[in-house]
Amino acid sequence: MVERYRQSVGIESAPLQDEVILFHPPSNKFCVLNRTCSFIWSELKEPATSEDLARRLQSSFGGVSFQEAASGVDTALQELLALKLVVGVDVGNRV
Repeated sequence: MVERYRQSVGIESAPLQDEVILFHPPSNKFCVLNRTCSFIWSELKEPATSEDLARRLQSSFGGVSFQEAASGVDTALQELLALKLVVGVDVGNRV
C-alpha cells in the first residue's frame, strides 16, 4: 500500500518571499520552510504520495532529476513528519 501525506490540521502558515512560515499551536513553535519545502508543503493541501510530490517538484524546478527530487522529498517529509506538521494518511481514507 502506498502511503499518502497531507498537511496536519490546525497548522497556520504565512508566505515570506519564496519561503513559508508555519506555526504549530500545540508546541507553540514556528518553522521556516525553504523554497523547496514550501513547494512540498503547498502540494500537501490534498493527500499525495512521495512519488507524486517528486514528479511535481521535478517538473516545477528546472534541472532537477527525478532521483534528486525524490531524495529531497523524502528528506523533507521525514522532517515535516517529525515536527508533526505533516501526517500520513491511508489511501482508502478521505480527508
